[in-house]
Amino acid sequence: MSNNTLHLDEEKNVVQEPRVLDVNPADLTEENIEIYDVAAEFLASIAKRDDAAALLAPWTDEEEKAVKRKLDLIVMPLLWLANLMSGTDKVLLGTAVTFGLKTDLKLVGQQYSWANSAIYFTCIAFVFPQSWIFQKFSIGRTIGVNVFFYGITTFGTSAVKNFTGLIICRLLLGAFEGAGHSATGMVISMWWKKSEQPWRTGIMFSTLSSVVNGLLSFALQFYTPGPIARWRLLFVLMGCFSVCVGIANFLCIPANPTKAWWLTDRQKVIAIRRTASNQTGIMNHKIKWDQIKEALLDVKTWLINVSLNIPNGGLIGFNSLIVQSLGYTVKEVTLLAIPTGVISWVSSLIFARLSTKTRKPVLCTIAAVLICLAGTIMLKQIPRSNKGGSLAALFIMYCYWAPYIIFGSSIIYANVSGTSKKVAVYGISYWGYCVGNLIGPQTFRATEAPLYKSAVLSMLIFYCLSIVFIALYGVLCWQANKKKEKQEAEWIASRADDGIAEEWKDLTDKQNPLFRYSY
Repeated sequence: MSNNTLHLDEEKNVVQEPRVLDVNPADLTEENIEIYDVAAEFLASIAKRDDAAALLAPWTDEEEKAVKRKLDLIVMPLLWLANLMSGTDKVLLGTAVTFGLKTDLKLVGQQYSWANSAIYFTCIAFVFPQSWIFQKFSIGRTIGVNVFFYGITTFGTSAVKNFTGLIICRLLLGAFEGAGHSATGMVISMWWKKSEQPWRTGIMFSTLSSVVNGLLSFALQFYTPGPIARWRLLFVLMGCFSVCVGIANFLCIPANPTKAWWLTDRQKVIAIRRTASNQTGIMNHKIKWDQIKEALLDVKTWLINVSLNIPNGGLIGFNSLIVQSLGYTVKEVTLLAIPTGVISWVSSLIFARLSTKTRKPVLCTIAAVLICLAGTIMLKQIPRSNKGGSLAALFIMYCYWAPYIIFGSSIIYANVSGTSKKVAVYGISYWGYCVGNLIGPQTFRATEAPLYKSAVLSMLIFYCLSIVFIALYGVLCWQANKKKEKQEAEWIASRADDGIAEEWKDLTDKQNPLFRYSY
């Protein structure tokens, strides 16, 4: 596996047999090289070198810590910033409306709701074309280019004059943000062990966009509107930040561990082989239609997160209006947006850590959903005249990010193998996110303000459905692991050694007899 000494497989808790080489160079030919993982080609090239023995020798804990430290100080902060900019660009509209965007652009009826939702139409349309691009080309540069251009689009939003201009900018923003979730997932699965992924997923998909947005909005309260309105200046500032982050991602995030200019060859070997027990591979640039078909026919693919994101979508777009309806001033509304991001992020980190410690991510996800459900019930039952109680209910509902991080992200990264299948499943998962965020804002009817009874009822229904889907997903994973345990013994007895370790064959989770699902 990842080292040529006896070691404990962190997912199966059993001692693995030593393996001297992951890849036999003689078995990696020009005819078959494209069907294998990029790690296979890299390790084969290392094995041919004069210093192969030193490069492939067992590594020490200190060496592995040094590699992981580089990953945590370079890759993780850059992806955190990329996702932070993406999230901030999305929620800016909710704050801009408190600064007079609806009045300035003369939005009426459901136009604001459609402006909130429009971004997700192009996210849905572009997620797979974008995913194909980052599978075929450098994933780091793909991320950088997308962040750069949604920064440009955010900057352009500051100049819109009417509803049509706003919709066009929101549609363009969705086109560039469509691959963010999938790209981040691919990077996480190739760089970190399964046990390391939930915590880092929580960090990289932070909800501090609300904090950034809230602080900027509060600062703009002290700006006296002159040639440019406050909400327009908000878009200018965030657009500039996103452009800078995009350039940094383009320059520093590599296509995969074998291309990291800031790792030595020895560190590249360690970075690759230490994640071998994941059985999810690094990257394969060939699109394999059999893997895509498997993704489409796998029931687990479709249980992931549409129901979780319907409450999420409405809450993000209309939180400011709900808080404002409680009688708070515009300045107070912008300040009260800050703790929502902190609550979401902290809750996701707590449950991510809990899922790692207990190794029960499905149960942890259900527990997190129950907290959100409790907050929704409180919001429904507490009269709006009780400002403190209603606000507390809203804050509790912002724990919604915890189940999304565990179930909608880290479980998928751990449970899907094969590059083409990953691209398909991650894309379908993001479709679920987009569909949920399309439906969510539409449940908030302007005529029902400030109670929004239909929206609250839909949240209750979909949270309950989520619990059923999550539990079913866990049962399916448990059944699959039971079957694999029986099949592994037969596979070991009949396997013909072809010189390539299973983890570098770009097999799907169903094809690989050594793969085990996390649940």
